Amino acid sequence: MKKLKAYSIITTIIVLFVLLQGSVVTKTRSGQGCGTTWPLCFGNVIPYNPTLETIIEYTHRLISSVAGILVLILSFWSWRKLNYIKEIKFFAILASAAIIIQGLMGAGQVVFGQPPLIMALHFGFSAISLAAVFTITFFTFEKQFNKVTVQVGIHFKRFIIVITIYAYAVIYTGAFVKHMGAAKVCTGFPLCNGEFVLFSQGTIVFAQMFHRLAGMVLTVFVIVFVFWVIKLYKHQRLLLSLSFVSLSLIFLQILSGVGMVLTYNQNLTIGIIHALVISILFSLFTYIVVITRRIK
Repeated sequence: MKKLKAYSIITTIIVLFVLLQGSVVTKTRSGQGCGTTWPLCFGNVIPYNPTLETIIEYTHRLISSVAGILVLILSFWSWRKLNYIKEIKFFAILASAAIIIQGLMGAGQVVFGQPPLIMALHFGFSAISLAAVFTITFFTFEKQFNKVTVQVGIHFKRFIIVITIYAYAVIYTGAFVKHMGAAKVCTGFPLCNGEFVLFSQGTIVFAQMFHRLAGMVLTVFVIVFVFWVIKLYKHQRLLLSLSFVSLSLIFLQILSGVGMVLTYNQNLTIGIIHALVISILFSLFTYIVVITRRIK
């Protein structure tokens, strides 16, 4: 089991790195760094005299391929080794399916091109793959006859599902803003170009403002979640700890989002942090959904 634990941690880190690489590719506009050929790069196995954009895109392809193989192995290995966990089958299939779809969508974008609505799903499937691998990693630390559970009410369970689904929707709106090139249309926060409401000023501005609003609503949801846990379930230390982690993540997400606006989306590190935090938050709530729905 120690080998599986170590392998799952390594796989999680690499999948997370691929997700961050995808953000770098989008932010640096390196998606066509290898032209319109895939899996070759300008028709070559190894690009000759590559530009920076080519290096970014090429390394992203390489590491994505490695991550795909690692996830498929993890899915099969965990399914066999952790068959006493009833949720393992679902997450093993989910991890494999998401990483394969993610790869195919990336290839499709290179060869055929895709509109922002579709390309945003590329990052979305990356987040799903990360959440599934993240959850499998947590499963490897569970003992066979001592599964992790938290006892909560039915309304709280439903609220956790709502937050998880909504967090994914926020991920999608953020990815859509990036692929539309709408990240720079608003200066200042919370106002946009000195105005409060700009939903009537075109699709690009609407996408930016809608994403901001979606992020604010998610923040409210997380705060409600934390207070709910403190009020009714603070005696369950795991759930309490996870709630504080989620609160820290959502505030870091806000700070990084504001930082992107104030730096005119020119700071690559802040952009990476922004993508990283929301993906981890979604993964965290995915795991919380599992442990709150288990029957002890």
